[in-house]
Amino acid sequence: MGLIDKANDLLARWEKENRTLPLPDDYPNNVLMCIADVIDEAKDEVQKLGLDPYDDFKDITENVESDLIKCILDNEEFLETLTSTYLTGSRYANDEKVKILAARIMSSAMNGINANAYFKEVEEEMIELLYRWALADREPLTSYAVEMLSYGETLCSRYHQNNMEVVSLLLHKLKGIYASAKSEYLAAHPTSLSIGSAPWSEDTQDGTETVSSSPDIADNPLLDPALVGRRNFEEFKCQAVLHFLLSLGEYQEFLGLIMKNSILKLLLNYISITDINSPIIFDIIRYLSALLCHKKFASDFMNYEGLQLLMDLPYNQRASTGISTCFYALVFHSTVMERLCSYNRHLIAPMMTTCLRLLKGRHESGRSHVTLFLTFGFHYQTIIEEFDKQCGLPIFFKVLRGAVDALKNPPVNEVEVFLLRQKMKHTCNAVRQYLAGHTILYAEHLRRVKDHQGVGMSPQIYTNHKALEIEDNIKTAYEYIQSNADFDTLWKPIDDVHSLGGFETFIQAFFLSETFRSTRYDASPCIITALTFLTILPRYQLKLTEQYPFYPAPNGDSHTGIKMILLAAESFGNIDLQRAALSLIVVVVCGPYRASNLNLSMTPSQHSRKNSADDVMHKMWSAIRTNNGIKVLMSLLLTKTPVNHADELRMAACKALNGLCRSRGVRQIASKLHLMSSGQLLALMREPILPENVETHSKFCTYTRSLLEVLFGVSTDKAASEPSLMNKMTKVDIVSKTPITFNKDEIYNLLHSSLLECGLKSTANALVDEVKLKLGKDLALYPVKSEPLLPSTTHLMSPITPCKKLVIRNARSRVASSSEPDILPSSLQSPTAALRSICSKVPQKLFGVKDHLEALEARTTNHMYHPPSLNDLVYNFMREQHMMCEHPMSIVPKFSLFQEHRCPDPQPQLYEAPVNVVARHQQRQYGVPYGGRNGRYRDYKYIFSKFKPYYTLRMDSRNAEEWEHVNYTSCLTFSDYIVAGCNTGQIKVYKMTEHPPYYCMQTTESAECEPITSLVLSQSSKMMVSNSTGEGDIDRPNNSCTIWGVRSPGSSEAGNSRDLLEHRHALQGVDHAVFSYLSDDKLLCTMPEHKSSIVDCYTGKTVTVLANPPGSNGYYKNHAVFNFTDDLVLNDGVLWDYRTPNAIHKFDKFNNFVSGVFAPSGIDIIINTEVWDMRTFKLLNTINSLDNCLLKYNHSKDVMYGLSHVKQEILDHEISPSYKHVLGPFESTFKTFAADGGYQSLGTFDVGKQIVDLNFCRRDKLLVTVESTNEEFTQLWSGGSVVKLYLVGRSKASREDDEEEEDEEDDDDDEDDDDDDSVDNSEFDDDDDDGSISEDVIDRISDSSMSQDDDDDDDDENSARDPQSALNFSVVSDSDDDHTQGRIV
Repeated sequence: MGLIDKANDLLARWEKENRTLPLPDDYPNNVLMCIADVIDEAKDEVQKLGLDPYDDFKDITENVESDLIKCILDNEEFLETLTSTYLTGSRYANDEKVKILAARIMSSAMNGINANAYFKEVEEEMIELLYRWALADREPLTSYAVEMLSYGETLCSRYHQNNMEVVSLLLHKLKGIYASAKSEYLAAHPTSLSIGSAPWSEDTQDGTETVSSSPDIADNPLLDPALVGRRNFEEFKCQAVLHFLLSLGEYQEFLGLIMKNSILKLLLNYISITDINSPIIFDIIRYLSALLCHKKFASDFMNYEGLQLLMDLPYNQRASTGISTCFYALVFHSTVMERLCSYNRHLIAPMMTTCLRLLKGRHESGRSHVTLFLTFGFHYQTIIEEFDKQCGLPIFFKVLRGAVDALKNPPVNEVEVFLLRQKMKHTCNAVRQYLAGHTILYAEHLRRVKDHQGVGMSPQIYTNHKALEIEDNIKTAYEYIQSNADFDTLWKPIDDVHSLGGFETFIQAFFLSETFRSTRYDASPCIITALTFLTILPRYQLKLTEQYPFYPAPNGDSHTGIKMILLAAESFGNIDLQRAALSLIVVVVCGPYRASNLNLSMTPSQHSRKNSADDVMHKMWSAIRTNNGIKVLMSLLLTKTPVNHADELRMAACKALNGLCRSRGVRQIASKLHLMSSGQLLALMREPILPENVETHSKFCTYTRSLLEVLFGVSTDKAASEPSLMNKMTKVDIVSKTPITFNKDEIYNLLHSSLLECGLKSTANALVDEVKLKLGKDLALYPVKSEPLLPSTTHLMSPITPCKKLVIRNARSRVASSSEPDILPSSLQSPTAALRSICSKVPQKLFGVKDHLEALEARTTNHMYHPPSLNDLVYNFMREQHMMCEHPMSIVPKFSLFQEHRCPDPQPQLYEAPVNVVARHQQRQYGVPYGGRNGRYRDYKYIFSKFKPYYTLRMDSRNAEEWEHVNYTSCLTFSDYIVAGCNTGQIKVYKMTEHPPYYCMQTTESAECEPITSLVLSQSSKMMVSNSTGEGDIDRPNNSCTIWGVRSPGSSEAGNSRDLLEHRHALQGVDHAVFSYLSDDKLLCTMPEHKSSIVDCYTGKTVTVLANPPGSNGYYKNHAVFNFTDDLVLNDGVLWDYRTPNAIHKFDKFNNFVSGVFAPSGIDIIINTEVWDMRTFKLLNTINSLDNCLLKYNHSKDVMYGLSHVKQEILDHEISPSYKHVLGPFESTFKTFAADGGYQSLGTFDVGKQIVDLNFCRRDKLLVTVESTNEEFTQLWSGGSVVKLYLVGRSKASREDDEEEEDEEDDDDDEDDDDDDSVDNSEFDDDDDDGSISEDVIDRISDSSMSQDDDDDDDDENSARDPQSALNFSVVSDSDDDHTQGRIV
């Protein structure tokens, strides 16, 4: 029978005896004695196992003692009886044996209960009784009471005076225990000289010999083994004293008693005479470690060579685990550590040996304490050197890999997961501190090498016993290493980590840390900081661009290291993680870039190393951009939370952008973003978010000025105002777009003249013969003297003719007002002076070349400087001249070196179209295109900014119960029909030309009976696809689409059947599907995991699958689209030619929702607010009004409708995960935009309800929406919804106003008929609410706009545009009917 079974039988026996009347004679002594013996037997078995002595998680420890204690404590009746009856009850007040047995059981059970909670719930009488026993000489009750009180940490403040008395008594008792142990030791070792020869034993005899030893067990009948057990009671008594003193050892108020009683010497003497295998030695060392937290005690401990004593002890796993706590306590005393690293260096080696042995041991607490000791010990150079000498790094990574492997298949028990995460964090933190210490030391080494190279001396070995100031100097250190270390520099610690697979292990640990993130034991910041040190050298940075599939992402894709870093940078809420991630990004993008600094004296190997470093830098820039790093950094510039650290995050992000914008592609994109070009970044420089962060904000302003200088070439002086800076930025933007062209013969002329001035006639003649230079007669006949500002020489220049006097006078006046009066225009200088002027006029702050000739000459002496070419000097000189124009233009004629360039002043706009639509329409009749400049835009704005509600279609109210849970979810129109999809999977077809105006013509069930999220009609109106979504996994919902054939009404296919829709094919796993534009044979399907496929509409078979490369943008509302020629596909921000297997280009991501569409121009792609050039993949412009809008083109492709997606907060919290992949729902407003190159806003219309879907009729006259009648997004698919029709180009009006205006306008129409018979009455609308313009004018405007577009476009575009797209919908009044019916004409 096992011990657990015995305990259960004994508890059952106790319950039986407790309920028996009268009580047995031996009750309760016999049963209590048996229970206590079972517990002691379990303790003996556990002690043989050698478990971790610091294991406080008894609920996961598989041993007999913990299970036995759990079994006893589960019996609440027994536990309550022990406390209230046997110990404090009056019934057994005089029965000493019952109290001893009860106290014996309770002292053993205290290790398995929450002692703090127990002492809070127990009565005061019980606690006061324990203190009385502890102060009295009533063994064994005294020792049992002391043992029980040692677990009451909360009693220190409540019973301070009692604790002072108990501590004083126990210290005296400890001396007596030591005296007895010393006597036994001397009796067993009469020839031993260990006592009295050590430093700690000089005055020991004065404090111990006068203390009498404890009385013998035979003198006390209560110490009968039957009562106290067969275990050594003297040993238990010593352990109880040490346990109580340990619980109060860290309190400062008890330190006086400890120092007065010379407890340090006593403990050291006790250790020296105690057997290493004795259980007491662990308790002594543990109490010693608690006292070492006091600085005075730790200093005396080193003076008495206590550390030497601990290092001389034979190795024992349990004792060494206690010694690890002493190491951990000592490392916090800087004076002790400095002394250890200087005068006691001989102890470092055995300490490190013990540490590494514990790291490989099986006690988790010893490993944890050693790891923490090394974490703080790596602040000292001596510790780092000894750690490397004993090869401790492989042991660390072995421990880390063990924790990572265990967390890949996490245990069920949460406590085990907690311990594994704790181990992983401690180990990662220790390695991080190790790398940080080596970074400080290596930077100091490079400084010494550089300092001694100048004087021809070899650097001396430098050893520092002081603590390295890592936190203050680490950023400066790795920046210095980056700037001064070569590409192939050998740095042994970093090389060793990479050779051990440390980089990959850290990546795995980061993925697991993200999965099991907690507030306290999140290892992510430590891991990211460690990766920062591992990537300081450029040759290791490319590891961040590799794929790491060790712990896949939730969507099944592996991540690159750089994407992992960017995800960490935008993980709002963890400031330490964001700070570490931004530091790593700064390291990889802000390193030295020497591409423009070419030294001709460098050896080929040096050139190769330099080029390799530059190649790495380019690849890192590309990796950051590919993984949407620009978006992450831009968003951090606008962050305002957390308030205490927002300024720091802005500063770090701006610094990273400074390094990233050295890439030409990134610089071009960043300069076009709204944050940069609109002056929003300048507004951030006004004041810090938190006034206390003034210093950080000052650094942010410095980096911001540097960033604007890089992007726009604008020198942002502190005193410069925002309007002036915006003007400069605008001017520089125009100049940067201007193509610089000039006649190279002018350069040859200047060179020829310069050679003649230097007396090199033969060289000048050779130049003439080589380039076949034709010297102009004007150049030879009219020399012009330079001003005395520069040395005058004989030279040839263009003549000063009367027609040029004004130009010269203006040039001189401009020079006089210039900030550099010593530089004249080239037309007024000698050829040599002109060349010098070209060099001097190139501004450093605008275009990266120096702005003074002296600075240029000084830089040429630098061996790292790459002098600019002559073409660069000329180009930059001409750009600077163009920059001096007050109104620069982007399209200019050729520049000249002999004539001053000046852009003409802007002329007033002629032929501007009138604002009034009638006047504009009259202008058009006189042959003025569109009625004047901007006429077409104003026509579109007039028409597509007004929408009048025409009809509301609801479910059949006559069958309320049948249609109670049926709601509209999508819609479209074609011919005379409206097709509406429902949340039940039904598709309803309504006809609009019969009475009643709208009735259900056909109801069709889809294949999956799931909500129809969208309906798409093919260009020929012969096919339709319905997209539906179903309940599935959050990341992979059960979506599908169905292809339908559309029969023409009255055709031979339809026959007598009224059904227009015919089921063709059903496709599973499709989020959204659209038809191609030029034909109906292809269907483009958007699939999960950012994939898309092209399906044959006639067979339903997949033709090709376009799988996005790793690191896709992952837009929430992604939907793949064809371009208008059906040869390109845009899916998830990636451009494809579906005929080739590889993607063409991945566009940068700047939003989370919109995946983009092709513009009708055929050369632009619009992704949210960004307009990209499809030919060069450059960012052309940003249009802020397009933000977060799903764009839909009308059928004539000249107007865009923008539906605003709901906010991400609503999407995450209020909408079912199954519906997050569909395009809707949208907000209650939609916008209209002109679809030409400007994409100007036409208007915004609020429907008052949440929009679920929007579509248009074929002729763009009728707008159809599905609107939800519920205000909450959570009920969009279950609440009520209606299909609503709007007339395009008509204003809202009440029904009464419409009826009054009908009568008035009918009279007006009759008068118009008499005046002008050429106007058809049917073209005029009888419901014109504003009275300003009738509908025929709208139709004529639309017709003329289309016809003029056709005249301006080529034949191909004419064939692609529908000539019948004019607005030809009319509302006709039927005299026989009271209803107004809509008819598509």
